[in-house]
Amino acid sequence: MREYLISKNIPEFKVFATGIPISSRFLEEYNKQEILNEFKLEQNKKNILFFAGGEFGLGKTRTVQIFEELVKTFDDIQVIAISGKNSKMKIAFEEIVSIYSKQTTVKVLEYTNKVPELMAISDIVISKPGGLTTSESLACGLPMIIINPIPGQEEENAEFLEEKGSGIWLHKHDSSYEILNNLLSDPKKLEEMKNNTKILAKKYSTKDICEIILKQI
Repeated sequence: MREYLISKNIPEFKVFATGIPISSRFLEEYNKQEILNEFKLEQNKKNILFFAGGEFGLGKTRTVQIFEELVKTFDDIQVIAISGKNSKMKIAFEEIVSIYSKQTTVKVLEYTNKVPELMAISDIVISKPGGLTTSESLACGLPMIIINPIPGQEEENAEFLEEKGSGIWLHKHDSSYEILNNLLSDPKKLEEMKNNTKILAKKYSTKDICEIILKQI
């Protein structure tokens, strides 16, 4: 889009690539042990932050299947699943946690205002690639496993993140076990993806936007 606008060659038209503005809370340094204690999580396990909001019918089956794969198959991780206002999804997740007796390593939250803190203790985000969640994840150095992108901008985001090596698009017919297992069992690959997020992140977008506006006044 930036290149397209520049190509129009309108003299009074200026284009700045700042990124989506995010809360300064995503830039803070947190005491990770305090956060682990608050959510009753262990210290030496990988943490997966799983965003599963949205309407229950949108990607419901695939979302629940991926969540169940995480819960039943992997014993050396912890999962924090956020269902938002989606009460049906929360119930579905809690049933899976109960079936596999994973209450100590899987936390299901309906709503939380502590997403920055949870990202600070996480190693991977599983989510739709919405603009804000993607920007926040990159700012926190978190690789993304991408699920259920909406055709259009979200699919373009998914393609971009894969191309830049900071995300993996889990397509409809992909094996969620294979992709999750390959990443979780390969510390070098995970570290490489984390480094790639730092290249893409626009951590100070809010500050940059304010400075640009003030300079134009």
